[in-house]
Amino acid sequence: MRIAYATTFDANDIHNWSGTPYHMSHALAEQGIGVDYIGSLKRKLPLFFKLKQTVNKYLCDQRESPRFNTTAAQYYSLQVKNQLADLSVDAVVSPLINPIAYLDCKQPVILWTDALYAAMLGFYPPFAYHSASSVQQGNQMTAACLSRCELAIFSSEWAANSAIQFYGASKDKVKVVPFGANIDSYPLATEIRDIISQRRGDKIKLLFLAKSWERKGGDVVLAVAKALYEAGHPVELIIVGYTPKLDSIPPYVSCLGFISKHTAQGKERIQQLLKETHFLFVPSRAEAYGIVFCEANAFGVPCLTTYVGGIGTVIKDHINGMTFALDASVATYCNYIVDLMKNRTEYEKLAMSAYQEFVTRLNWKVATQEVKLLIENIL
Repeated sequence: MRIAYATTFDANDIHNWSGTPYHMSHALAEQGIGVDYIGSLKRKLPLFFKLKQTVNKYLCDQRESPRFNTTAAQYYSLQVKNQLADLSVDAVVSPLINPIAYLDCKQPVILWTDALYAAMLGFYPPFAYHSASSVQQGNQMTAACLSRCELAIFSSEWAANSAIQFYGASKDKVKVVPFGANIDSYPLATEIRDIISQRRGDKIKLLFLAKSWERKGGDVVLAVAKALYEAGHPVELIIVGYTPKLDSIPPYVSCLGFISKHTAQGKERIQQLLKETHFLFVPSRAEAYGIVFCEANAFGVPCLTTYVGGIGTVIKDHINGMTFALDASVATYCNYIVDLMKNRTEYEKLAMSAYQEFVTRLNWKVATQEVKLLIENIL
């Protein structure tokens, strides 16, 4: 089997979209699938788009989105069609709506993504201010894409349900296959038990690993750490990816700023932090999926988060972490953390279970094996 992997950008650049297209496409190749890349596409917008964008911004406080524009999508799809003419492939796969929304080709088209436009409206902050024109075009593009796809694969039940509920997609073509962790190495089964057992029991170690402070619930994490500290529990909160604007940094908080996992030094630093922490604590207010949870599980780290968006597919309560309500109180988080830390056996059991979730379900090898079978069934 040979596929064309279509993206608007260079999928072989690991910095694009947090490395997801890179890891997805390379994992497909490791399943014995030939991969031809179609990417680095040129964007073409309508005449006077910039003027319309400026007027909407300053007069209406609305955003005219170039990403959700039918003219741009049609031009992307045309470029994909033209490049396909020189390739001998059995199918076209894309993690994006844009390059395949208006693609006319003889090969079956497969979408494998984490969210659809209608589900993001009013959910992710940047989508709250889209103009009426962008909303209309975003939905038109998505509907066009789903109508062309032989398979619409989603990383979560939340995203899959949005395809059926908002766009009337056929249940027969809609599938759920979770994304994997965007990492190159992780502990072996023979190593993970020692890593978990070596985590200190005299201090609660929490890790916040995210760049979007507000959306990822950084303020909640800070409030929980403060409450634990003031209640007399030894606690250490390490914040990576963002430096909160505080008058002074509390003694129990360490702000490490941004650490790139795409450099050898950064990768090693993040892996060490994961090995030492008790919990990854990212209580997102909006989240389409959350690959960081898969990555934490790869190191036997249970995750504390919220039951929103696609997170429920990744984190299963009492199996690889715990999900809380969006309005859960600080005390609710604290009680869960303290109760589990008092029972070392239960904590280690949860940590081992988290690792097993990564090994059996939340890695790209398992994901692409399943997707390969789905593609073979339609060829």
